[in-house]
Amino acid sequence: MKRRPQHPSNTSNSHGTSRKRSTTPEKHPSKRPEHTPSQQKRNHKTRQLRLLATTLIALIALVVVAALLITWNNSHEQNQSATTPSTDTAQSQEPAPSPTPKNTPTPDLSWRDTDFAVDPAKTTWSFEPNGEKTVYLTFDDGPSQNTEKVLKVLDDYDVKATFFVVGLSPEHYSWIGEAYRRGHTIGLHTYSHDYAGVYASTDAYYADLDKIGAVVKEQIGYVPAFIRFPGGSSNTISRNYTSGIMSELSHSVQERGYQYYDWTGSCGDGADHPADVLISEATKFGDQENIILLMHDSQAKDTTVEALPKVIEYYKNLGYTFKALDRNAMVPHHGIGN
Repeated sequence: MKRRPQHPSNTSNSHGTSRKRSTTPEKHPSKRPEHTPSQQKRNHKTRQLRLLATTLIALIALVVVAALLITWNNSHEQNQSATTPSTDTAQSQEPAPSPTPKNTPTPDLSWRDTDFAVDPAKTTWSFEPNGEKTVYLTFDDGPSQNTEKVLKVLDDYDVKATFFVVGLSPEHYSWIGEAYRRGHTIGLHTYSHDYAGVYASTDAYYADLDKIGAVVKEQIGYVPAFIRFPGGSSNTISRNYTSGIMSELSHSVQERGYQYYDWTGSCGDGADHPADVLISEATKFGDQENIILLMHDSQAKDTTVEALPKVIEYYKNLGYTFKALDRNAMVPHHGIGN
């Protein structure tokens, strides 16, 4: 049996020299080098920042999801209540304010329809005070956006008044009907309020008066008998257009069933004045038993609205009552100036 040769501990190279096996440990490339303390601190801080950012993102996501759920839930509840409202809810909710004055319920005003309508057969009027301390507030040149404000003040003080209207603002015509439904009297002041046109002739005057009469009839159902001449019956500007026209009109309007009303006092708002001046002017007539007070509710008369509460309070404190014009009210006539 042959013996297996033993390998020498030292091997020879090709030149016959012996080569010792290296005792130096081999390097492992996969092993990471040791970090310095500063590097370790930076790495720890980086990990903390990453963790904080991840936490914040998660929280934001939760908030967004919660908000979406709440919005969906509210929308779902609203849709359910809109389709199947409960009786208790419907009874507890107050009705929304009317966007237009036309929606106000109409009380029974038929007695005014017949009594206040123009009628040549009705010729009985009172030209004397009624024996009571009474203020008749009269507003010319509306309706406008100020008419609504005036009506609010009158409602607040439970006061009735009279509105001599013109046709210059069709977008506000509905306030004529609203004033009427609230118990106020509606009168005619001509459609155009243009002196040159209105007083060009008697025919021109009646054509203009018929035009505003048609507007008012559309709103309240009849043409009222109460009228006021532009500038009053004593105006002299009409002489520039037709001599003697006021003398003629003052008679003919009554023959046609109308009655014209001038005034016994004015707040002075025909010109632009601050509210305190209007109050001072309007409160000068406490010695009169019946006061027919001239005021305006046209677009520019904001200070009239501002002064109105003080005027009402002043006369109420003196014991006056406030009424709208009717066929029993005192009819004031000025001296004819043309």
